[in-house]
Amino acid sequence: MADQERQRHTGDMRKPQRMAEREIRPVKIRLPQIKEDTHVKAAESQEVVAIRRQAVRFERETARILEAEAAKPAEQKSIRARRLDPLEISKRRSDLRYKTFRDAVQGCRDLHPLPVELIENQLPDESNWLIQQLTRARTREELTALADSLKYPDLAVLFTALANLKKKEETDLVQNLIRLRASHYLYLCGWLTLQCTYPRSSVSKALADLCIILEDIRFARENERRVQRRSRPLPGVPLGPWRMVWSRVPLISGIALPNSRHFISDIAGAVYDSGGDLNAFFHEYAIYPGLPLAEAITVRYKEMVSGVAANPMLSQDFFDRFRKPGD
Repeated sequence: MADQERQRHTGDMRKPQRMAEREIRPVKIRLPQIKEDTHVKAAESQEVVAIRRQAVRFERETARILEAEAAKPAEQKSIRARRLDPLEISKRRSDLRYKTFRDAVQGCRDLHPLPVELIENQLPDESNWLIQQLTRARTREELTALADSLKYPDLAVLFTALANLKKKEETDLVQNLIRLRASHYLYLCGWLTLQCTYPRSSVSKALADLCIILEDIRFARENERRVQRRSRPLPGVPLGPWRMVWSRVPLISGIALPNSRHFISDIAGAVYDSGGDLNAFFHEYAIYPGLPLAEAITVRYKEMVSGVAANPMLSQDFFDRFRKPGD
């Protein structure tokens, strides 16, 4: 009884039996299902908004620049502002020198002809003009000034004029001009002129002298490249039949000098010893078939292939000595 009375006064702190037996269940919250393309569309919309903001800023900046450019005088406007001006665009189109792409290509060909085109299209008056200029140059300073004033079409006439001159004084003046303007372009002009005028001794002598100068220049440049850095040769790209990169045409002096007595034999021997094709050699060294130089090399090469060159008495040159002019 005493215990019951104590519990009644102190109170029972234990939970009711009914509450203790109840289980705690997890609460489930149902969220709306969001499709995957909804996230993609939301990301795209954000990108579109960002792009539109950038476009608006760009338009405002462009408008500000154009307003500032419009306030300037015409000669102080930038290229961009002049390019955006419709009147300027229409005026430039009306002032175009070449109306079509074909006209532009033909214009480039006329302004920058190939060396072989310059040689083929030369007129006798051009050589006469050069001789007149040379007769006026009496001092070395005047000759140097004349050499510096010559343009590329004028340089192509040097070897042609040299082939038509006979006086030693005149040929020496032309050869001095060649020395002063020594370049690979001038070598190509002389090399093509020699092919047309072979065996003209004045042309072969001047070309041999030019080759020696160019070899010295190339040797000095190669030494500078070795000191500075190593340069890799550019790969060769086939351009089609009888198309070539003229700047890569090697000097013929790597085989023989043009004024050598064995010039033709040395070239034919180099082709024969290499075992390569004669036409491929002609293409590499820019030797045009059908010209006198190519014909002489071809005859000598065939003699080597057939074995006639081993017996000089059976060669074509031997029979030409006893052939009459009328035969």
